[in-house]
Amino acid sequence: MTNDQAQVRAVQAVLLSIFKEIKKICDRHGLRYFAIGGTLIGAVRHRGFIPWDDDLDLAMPEEDYRRFIIAAKEELPSNLRVFERREHAHDCIDAARVHDVNTTFIQGHDVRHPEEYKGVFVDILPLYGVPEDRDEQRKYCKKFCRYYRFNDKRRSDFSHMAGLKPRLMWIAASPLRLILPRDFWYKRLDRLKARYPYEKMTMTGDTWVAHIDNILFPKSVYETSVSLPFEDTEMNCSAHYDEYLTRIFGDYMTPPPEDKRGEEHGATSVVIDAETPYSYYQQMFLEKGTIKKEFV
Repeated sequence: MTNDQAQVRAVQAVLLSIFKEIKKICDRHGLRYFAIGGTLIGAVRHRGFIPWDDDLDLAMPEEDYRRFIIAAKEELPSNLRVFERREHAHDCIDAARVHDVNTTFIQGHDVRHPEEYKGVFVDILPLYGVPEDRDEQRKYCKKFCRYYRFNDKRRSDFSHMAGLKPRLMWIAASPLRLILPRDFWYKRLDRLKARYPYEKMTMTGDTWVAHIDNILFPKSVYETSVSLPFEDTEMNCSAHYDEYLTRIFGDYMTPPPEDKRGEEHGATSVVIDAETPYSYYQQMFLEKGTIKKEFV
């Protein structure tokens, strides 16, 4: 086993332990959750993690998501905490992360912001409804994308911008930073999503990404769940996982070429350390202006 493979397995072990605590809370309170994305592919294709994957993603209907956040803050063991991304100055995605404070997972765009440092984490993503009517859908997606991108430019540093167009948009939006509150575009997104409650709609989608128009699907995908083996436990997945995965990934049962593997969080991370608390790196940055250790 190479060092990289050993690191991925160490991270996966932490992720699995976090998931088991999340599962306990969801089972205790009757909360719905579903494996999504690569986590769902792992459950279906590998009966666990995709071997080279270093993340774990769960989605919850908005009401269950809110109830989970409240319960998790009270019931998680002391080494696990909820990191609500919108509460932090430079995060721009409406989601939460349950992270292990005894580990470190620092992504590149967080390096200059030690308050954003966190441990190895599981993403918890809220599901909202979207309009059923096609014309209304197009209008919704257009607004959603605009608000999302403005929010990104409002809350992110210039150094976060990759590519010429995003950087030009960031510069063009600079005057608005002096006028608009940091949460202005978040509140616009909130009002937009509140018009389409999950429980009252028949459509949903990945309501946490700017390109939402490419990831809309019937809510019936999440109406029933099936428990699939996942490593040494089981995980709730959509009973319609084939429809969901085919819609998003196409032939999801065929692994990508070897040179396309491992392009998850690790590709944008500066430090992944399953043995050292992220507070160590926070202190190092504050004292020395760097987070480099001898093995990094």
